[in-house]
Amino acid sequence: MEIKRGDALNLLNGFDLIPDLIVTDPPYAFGGSGDEHALSATVAIVLRESARVLRSGGWMVVFCASSWRSTSYMVESVRGILDPVRIGTWCKPKAKTKTRTPGWSWASVNAIAMRKGKSNPLRPSDLLDHILESPITGGRRAEIPATVALWAVKPFAIEGGVLLDPFAGSGRILEAGEQCGMRSVGFEKKDR
Repeated sequence: MEIKRGDALNLLNGFDLIPDLIVTDPPYAFGGSGDEHALSATVAIVLRESARVLRSGGWMVVFCASSWRSTSYMVESVRGILDPVRIGTWCKPKAKTKTRTPGWSWASVNAIAMRKGKSNPLRPSDLLDHILESPITGGRRAEIPATVALWAVKPFAIEGGVLLDPFAGSGRILEAGEQCGMRSVGFEKKDR
């Protein structure tokens, strides 16, 4: 497992490996101005450039907020490069969120599986559907549990292949890639 420090876009420009799989949980910020707008634009650009370097037939799994707006934003960022195939859901039994709407609080996270070109078909048992797992409440903000990371990586893992996480955070997704026999490389601006 290797985490390269720096700006993901700069690191992608000098990246000499061809990823077989990209799995990432980018920061979500969908405000309309200032820093949040800049973060949203950065996420879209990094996802698009990551999709460009993905091996033909490879998969990208992107975690996003459960709103249609967030899901659509992530899919649109790679339009013309990747095809959305399936959405899985990480269901949280208890939500720790400020977001409220009539009827429910956001207690789920979407994981969009997108493919570059044609690939070997997955068995129905391999496809993302849902996972029920509590969020991590202490430590790094928005860290995903190891079981959720493995749930997102395992169906698409290629033994001996390269997994890239352009927003590596805690490295949880990279750990899941290593468990599946992949060489895991991530980019992260901040120290863990």
